[in-house]
Formats: sequence, C-alpha cells, structure tokens
Amino acid sequence: MFARLGQREWALIAIALTLAVALLWYFLLIVPLRQETEQVRQEIAQLVPQRDRGRQAQRALPELRATIAELQAERQAFLRALPKEERLAQVLNEILGEAVRSGVTVRSFTRSPASAPVPEVRAVNLALSLEAPFPETYAYLRRLEGLSRFSSLSGINLSVQGQDLNPLLSTSLTLTLYMLAKDLETNPASPATPSPQEQGGGQ
Repeated sequence: MFARLGQREWALIAIALTLAVALLWYFLLIVPLRQETEQVRQEIAQLVPQRDRGRQAQRALPELRATIAELQAERQAFLRALPKEERLAQVLNEILGEAVRSGVTVRSFTRSPASAPVPEVRAVNLALSLEAPFPETYAYLRRLEGLSRFSSLSGINLSVQGQDLNPLLSTSLTLTLYMLAKDLETNPASPATPSPQEQGGGQ
C-alpha cells in the first residue's frame, strides 16, 4: 500500500505528522509551562508585599527593642515603688484625716480583696460611705485622688438628701489600693527564713 503512494501523498502525510507532533508538543509542554509560569508570577506577586513588610519590620526592630526595654524598665520601676504591705491603719488615718480637713463624715468603710491588673501586683478595695454637702464632698474626692499612694477611685454614687439650697449628699465609692504581691517581696531563689515568732505561731 505504501508503494502505491506518490510523492504528493507522502508530503501530505509528513505535513500531517508534523502538525500532530507540533500540537502534542504545544499542549503537553508549552501549555503546562505557561500555566506554571503564571502560577509562579502570582506567587511572586503575593510574596513581594510580605517581603516589603518583613523589611519594614526589620528596619523597625531596633526601635521596637528599645521601646520594649524602656517599658520593661518603667514596669520594674513601678514595681519597686509599690508598697510591700497594706498598711491599712496608716491608710485609714490618712482617709479620716482628709475627711476631717474637708468637712466630710465617713459613715462606714469595708475592706475586700480585688483583682489586680498584673500578677506581680495585689489590690485591696476599701468601700467608703460618706456624708457631706457637695463642695466638701468634691474637695474630699480631690484629696483622695492626691493621696501619696498607688490607688484609684471607682464606683462613685451620689444621692441627695433633703431639699435645702446646699443639701447633704450621701456618697458611696471604692478606693482601690495597689501593693507588691507577697510572693515577690523576697527572692524566690532564696526564700526568707521564718522568724521565731512565725515558727512558734502554731503552738
């Protein structure tokens, strides 16, 4: 059968085979390469912003480290400045003394533990009930804010008693005192030896 084919038929067969090989080469090699190239370009386009952010973060790293070191130093200074015990009697004397100077009557106060913002700090709440006209109450609150202690005021509630021009105010508030946690007052690596009074406290 092939012997009967002429030159023209052989030429057509060669052209057809060439086209078939070219199509196979295009679809099996060129198309996958183009798809892979496009995928790589997309990945590069996604990685470029990440690279830029990484470089920016690397340039900002020394400043960030300096800021962290400064904050840690401030934190340590704050902890060192905290009182190591409640000294409740001293605090109450200050509160009552400021009340007398401000013309405010302290009706009652109660003590209760409170949650602290960080583990190294312990907090105690003092709930106060006051009675005085507004000017005296305001002056007293300002004096409480100015106490030379680590404290904060919260939960202030005012109620008016009577219909006078300068009526009495019943005020309830919470004064939170902050101090160093007891387990940080001594070095954990070398715990303090109990005193003879502490050792004999259970006898």
